[in-house]
Amino acid sequence: MRFAIYVALLLSILPFVLLRPFFGLCVYYVVSLLQPKYIAWHPAFQDAMIVGVPLVVGAILIGVKRRELIPQREVLTGRPVGVRERIVQGTMFEPAWPLAVCALLLVYISVTRLLVPYPLENNADLYRALIKIMFVTALVTGMASDHRRLRILYIVVALSTAFWAIKGGLKMLVLGPHQIYGKNYDNNFFALTSVMTLPMVFYFALSVRSARWRNLLMVCSALICLGIIGSHSRAGFVAFAFVMMGMAWTYCHRVRALAAVVFVVIVTTIATGPEIRERIDSIFNYREDNSARSRFATWAVAGDLLWQSPVIGVGFNNFELARREFDGGRKAAHNIYLQNLAELGLLGHPLWLLLVFGSLFSMYRFMRWSRRLPVDLRWAHYWSRGLFLGMCAFCIHGLFHNEEYLELMFAMVGLHMALKIATRRELQSRKLLSTVQPARRTRRRGETPAPRPRALHPAHLFPA
Repeated sequence: MRFAIYVALLLSILPFVLLRPFFGLCVYYVVSLLQPKYIAWHPAFQDAMIVGVPLVVGAILIGVKRRELIPQREVLTGRPVGVRERIVQGTMFEPAWPLAVCALLLVYISVTRLLVPYPLENNADLYRALIKIMFVTALVTGMASDHRRLRILYIVVALSTAFWAIKGGLKMLVLGPHQIYGKNYDNNFFALTSVMTLPMVFYFALSVRSARWRNLLMVCSALICLGIIGSHSRAGFVAFAFVMMGMAWTYCHRVRALAAVVFVVIVTTIATGPEIRERIDSIFNYREDNSARSRFATWAVAGDLLWQSPVIGVGFNNFELARREFDGGRKAAHNIYLQNLAELGLLGHPLWLLLVFGSLFSMYRFMRWSRRLPVDLRWAHYWSRGLFLGMCAFCIHGLFHNEEYLELMFAMVGLHMALKIATRRELQSRKLLSTVQPARRTRRRGETPAPRPRALHPAHLFPA
């Protein structure tokens, strides 16, 4: 019954996905990140493809339309006397260096797949998924490059990913301490996505003017924290600790916030079950843990595989197959850097590193620059901080887990590029409005006056 309702709902909105590409983009991220097919008990259902095809067709045929302010000038003097709004046809993709890196990385993977001595069927599914992820990431830069659409897509991505963590936090409150696995019964993957989306939800709450919605999003952030604790993921605990310290560091009373985080961690450790405490203890006593020792051995195997093929590696998503032939093992490297280095070699691995750490550095620079924006533009600072901490969580968690082509990571890269473009356009519009002289005559039809800047609530403000 659930599956029938879900399919009927999905088919009913496909015409809107085709005619409204931005709506289709939001639906795609809900389907791809939240994955309602797990709620309907049909994990093999190809709902992302059903939504993705009309999304791409609509984006190509209809294109991207956005609103733009143009000045109205006097006929004789050419002096601007007002502005009016018009709808212009934008490009599907905005020029940005991460898109060029993604294209180069995809070309490199496509070529090396044909050069390595492994069957293409081994990585065909992930290869098609990677093409889809990169194409949708490029669409984000064109469709969400203004403030209104970016605001919608940002919270859609955050809440779609955080749904399972919020659900797990509610189960922790009702049923008590127990292990939570998420949608695909992988506690490490669940902890990774939850930690990455926690700062996105938290900082979006700080940019909301309505106290009711702000408090609701704060409650969701607390439930996400409970879900992360219930995952029993040691890599998730390490990334979670870093994100919490980063969030506390931005508070105006920094020492109090850090002390509160330490107090909450101590109380949580005491109040939770013995299994969670044992998992936390194993982080410090990793030499006595069998799982930790096996990961050290797997990292050594990754180095041996790289030594066998140092230039182009063993090929995209061929690590487990190559290890099976090398020593009979079947486990992944449990480290995104070592596994990606062994798969792509010394030629392709720098491209992946440039995409990840280049985007991380760009987020940091934009976050520092956006602190100097006016009060009513501080949403750019909050959202950039959420993306930066989420990307840091991905890099830290990746030391112990394999998700180097995580779709949420690519979505955060696309949102960061769209955030920079939207902020630049907002500043250009304000500069245009500031140069327009106030007209004493009656405004013409379609002409809009200069809007008054609206100040945020004082509770929203972080110290510069």
